[in-house]
Amino acid sequence: MVANAGGLWAADMLKETVSSYVGSGYNQDVPPFRQFCHAAAKIIQRRRAKSTSTLSDGPVIFVFEATPTVSGVSLEVRPRFDCGEASIEGRVWMGASRLGRATGIALPDGGDADRFNYVIEKLGLGSRPAIYYDASQDDSVMRAYAQGLADPDTFEDLSLNASELSLEHIKKMLDGAHRRLLITPTASDLARELWKDQGKSIPIGVAEKGVQKILHAVLASSLGFGSVVVRQEGTSEMGRYDFFLEEQDPVHPSVWTHHAILELKVLKSFTENGNPIPAASNLDAVTKGLDQADKYRKDHSCRMAALCCYDMRNAPDASGAIAHELDRAEALDVAIWSWPLYSTAQRARTA
Repeated sequence: MVANAGGLWAADMLKETVSSYVGSGYNQDVPPFRQFCHAAAKIIQRRRAKSTSTLSDGPVIFVFEATPTVSGVSLEVRPRFDCGEASIEGRVWMGASRLGRATGIALPDGGDADRFNYVIEKLGLGSRPAIYYDASQDDSVMRAYAQGLADPDTFEDLSLNASELSLEHIKKMLDGAHRRLLITPTASDLARELWKDQGKSIPIGVAEKGVQKILHAVLASSLGFGSVVVRQEGTSEMGRYDFFLEEQDPVHPSVWTHHAILELKVLKSFTENGNPIPAASNLDAVTKGLDQADKYRKDHSCRMAALCCYDMRNAPDASGAIAHELDRAEALDVAIWSWPLYSTAQRARTA
């Protein structure tokens, strides 16, 4: 993988690499099945919002098949299926990536195996990507089968409960991104491109922008199925935030829940030209980042805020980098986290 002009990656290159670590796609410009999953999630959420008893009459299966050629069964065609206005349970629905129009077929009585076999054998759609959702088992999760129901061991459970988003959940996602994509240049192609000279621990000039792009892909991929929108680099009266996490109401589109502000800081020993950066500058960056996270959270009336620091110094000290602001962060009710980014795998092993 090669960085484009300015040291960052083209959007398609970023998607390809992130998808190999955290799943394909991260917004509505992603591969078709990921779009299909987003569309199905929104329909389920709209149905759930109608009534607590909605979706209790049986499971629903979505099959990614835009032009089904099924015969010998009764078909129901809905041209505005994505609006989620009518019941969907107890049927298998076939449609394109946006599910704007869908064709439905009643599912047979029986258990999960009977329904799987019906789609695989009767309908001949076992190899088509599919989603299985059963509110009676777990109404907060839908299971996506990228290889189709004929391959039941290849699946991904996608959470629908964005409203339960917590700092702990966000931290867990960022921990995973750090471990799989960022910790060393060998962790991923993306991490390698963050360094201008690995041997000398010299990052690229726009390293913070690079980290931001990677994290945006990870966060949006992980949160999008719960209707959380991950906005990056938006402006406010207090300045420009890095990430703003908000959620649209499934029934009332004009109503939004403002979940969190995430502010990023990258700490360095050297500039892109190899000039030393004073230790005080990194301390000041953490202080400034904490102030920004607090102000942006208030400006956008968010429930939560966090400062995320990525230590790219010659000898990373993730805990020491933020130690001087821990007490103030607690008083402000702003989470403060830090992770080391090593310029070589050897430095990580000996840390």
